[in-house]
Amino acid sequence: MVEKTSDEEGPGGELPTNEQRIHERFRINLKTRIRLSDGSVTSAQAVDISMGGIYLEYGASADAGKVFELAFDLPFTNEFKRVIVKARVMRTVVIGNRGLYGLAFIFTEFATETEKILEQYMQLRKLKTI
Repeated sequence: MVEKTSDEEGPGGELPTNEQRIHERFRINLKTRIRLSDGSVTSAQAVDISMGGIYLEYGASADAGKVFELAFDLPFTNEFKRVIVKARVMRTVVIGNRGLYGLAFIFTEFATETEKILEQYMQLRKLKTI
Protein backbone atom coordinates (compact mmCIF):
# COMPACT_ATOMS: atom_id res chain seq x y z
CA MET A 1 0.00 0.00 0.00
CA VAL A 2 1.38 3.39 -0.96
CA GLU A 3 0.36 6.26 1.25
CA LYS A 4 0.86 9.74 -0.09
CA THR A 5 1.85 12.85 1.83
CA SER A 6 1.45 16.47 0.93
CA ASP A 7 4.54 18.64 0.98
CA GLU A 8 2.37 21.57 2.04
CA GLU A 9 2.63 22.37 5.69
CA GLY A 10 0.36 24.25 8.01
CA PRO A 11 1.38 27.49 9.72
CA GLY A 12 3.13 25.63 12.56
CA GLY A 13 5.13 23.42 10.21
CA GLU A 14 2.81 20.45 10.66
CA LEU A 15 1.18 18.47 7.89
CA PRO A 16 -2.57 18.82 7.44
CA THR A 17 -4.64 16.31 9.42
CA ASN A 18 -5.82 14.71 6.18
CA GLU A 19 -2.20 14.18 5.12
CA GLN A 20 -1.61 12.29 1.90
CA ARG A 21 1.82 10.66 1.60
CA ILE A 22 3.76 10.87 -1.67
CA HIS A 23 6.57 8.52 -0.58
CA GLU A 24 6.11 4.82 0.06
CA ARG A 25 7.05 3.90 3.62
CA PHE A 26 8.70 0.70 4.82
CA ARG A 27 8.84 -0.81 8.30
CA ILE A 28 12.39 -1.02 9.61
CA ASN A 29 14.17 -1.86 12.84
CA LEU A 30 17.33 0.25 12.90
CA LYS A 31 19.39 1.99 15.53
CA THR A 32 19.55 5.67 14.61
CA ARG A 33 21.99 8.18 16.04
CA ILE A 34 20.76 11.69 16.83
CA ARG A 35 23.06 14.66 17.35
CA LEU A 36 21.44 16.79 20.06
CA SER A 37 21.63 20.58 20.21
CA ASP A 38 24.44 20.38 22.82
CA GLY A 39 26.52 18.32 20.37
CA SER A 40 26.14 15.02 22.20
CA VAL A 41 24.98 11.92 20.33
CA THR A 42 22.24 9.58 21.51
CA SER A 43 20.36 6.66 19.97
CA ALA A 44 16.76 6.06 18.97
CA GLN A 45 14.96 3.19 17.27
CA ALA A 46 13.75 3.73 13.69
CA VAL A 47 10.34 2.18 13.03
CA ASP A 48 9.63 3.23 9.44
CA ILE A 49 11.30 5.15 6.64
CA SER A 50 10.56 6.73 3.26
CA MET A 51 12.42 9.01 0.87
CA GLY A 52 10.73 11.90 2.66
CA GLY A 53 11.36 11.09 6.28
CA ILE A 54 11.69 8.69 9.19
CA TYR A 55 9.72 7.76 12.31
CA LEU A 56 11.70 7.11 15.49
CA GLU A 57 10.90 5.88 18.98
CA TYR A 58 12.90 7.76 21.60
CA GLY A 59 12.92 8.32 25.37
CA ALA A 60 12.14 12.08 25.19
CA SER A 61 9.91 14.41 23.23
CA ALA A 62 11.10 17.04 20.77
CA ASP A 63 9.52 20.29 19.68
CA ALA A 64 7.95 20.42 16.22
CA GLY A 65 10.15 22.40 13.85
CA LYS A 66 13.42 21.52 15.59
CA VAL A 67 16.14 20.22 13.24
CA PHE A 68 18.51 17.39 14.17
CA GLU A 69 21.30 15.54 12.40
CA LEU A 70 20.49 11.83 12.09
CA ALA A 71 22.73 8.94 11.03
CA PHE A 72 21.74 5.34 10.35
CA ASP A 73 23.17 2.33 8.54
CA LEU A 74 20.91 0.75 5.93
CA PRO A 75 21.28 -3.00 5.34
CA PHE A 76 22.11 -4.11 1.80
CA THR A 77 22.74 -7.70 0.71
CA ASN A 78 26.41 -7.88 1.75
CA GLU A 79 27.04 -4.62 3.57
CA PHE A 80 25.65 -1.67 5.47
CA LYS A 81 25.71 1.84 4.02
CA ARG A 82 25.53 4.96 6.18
CA VAL A 83 22.98 7.69 5.59
CA ILE A 84 23.49 11.10 7.22
CA VAL A 85 20.68 13.65 7.04
CA LYS A 86 19.31 16.75 8.65
CA ALA A 87 15.68 16.25 9.57
CA ARG A 88 12.96 18.44 11.04
CA VAL A 89 10.54 17.19 13.69
CA MET A 90 7.00 17.26 12.30
CA ARG A 91 5.27 15.91 15.40
CA THR A 92 5.85 14.04 18.65
CA VAL A 93 3.39 11.57 20.15
CA VAL A 94 3.38 9.71 23.46
CA ILE A 95 3.54 5.93 22.96
CA GLY A 96 1.26 4.39 25.58
CA ASN A 97 2.80 3.99 29.01
CA ARG A 98 6.20 2.70 27.77
CA GLY A 99 8.01 5.96 28.53
CA LEU A 100 8.70 6.45 24.84
CA TYR A 101 7.80 9.11 22.30
CA GLY A 102 7.20 8.71 18.60
CA LEU A 103 9.05 11.36 16.61
CA ALA A 104 8.05 11.96 13.00
CA PHE A 105 10.81 13.63 10.97
CA ILE A 106 10.92 15.03 7.46
CA PHE A 107 14.32 15.02 5.74
CA THR A 108 15.56 18.54 4.96
CA GLU A 109 19.15 17.92 3.80
CA PHE A 110 21.23 14.91 2.76
CA ALA A 111 25.00 14.57 3.21
CA THR A 112 26.93 13.96 -0.02
CA GLU A 113 25.89 10.72 -1.76
CA THR A 114 23.52 9.64 1.02
CA GLU A 115 20.35 10.50 -0.89
CA LYS A 116 21.49 8.02 -3.57
CA ILE A 117 22.05 5.36 -0.90
CA LEU A 118 18.53 5.90 0.44
CA GLU A 119 17.08 5.76 -3.10
CA GLN A 120 18.91 2.45 -3.75
CA TYR A 121 17.60 1.01 -0.50
CA MET A 122 14.03 2.07 -1.30
CA GLN A 123 14.26 0.49 -4.76
CA LEU A 124 15.47 -2.78 -3.24
CA ARG A 125 12.68 -2.71 -0.66
CA LYS A 126 10.12 -2.25 -3.44
CA LEU A 127 11.49 -5.32 -5.25
CA LYS A 128 11.78 -7.57 -2.21
CA THR A 129 11.90 -7.60 1.53
CA ILE A 130 15.45 -7.10 2.83
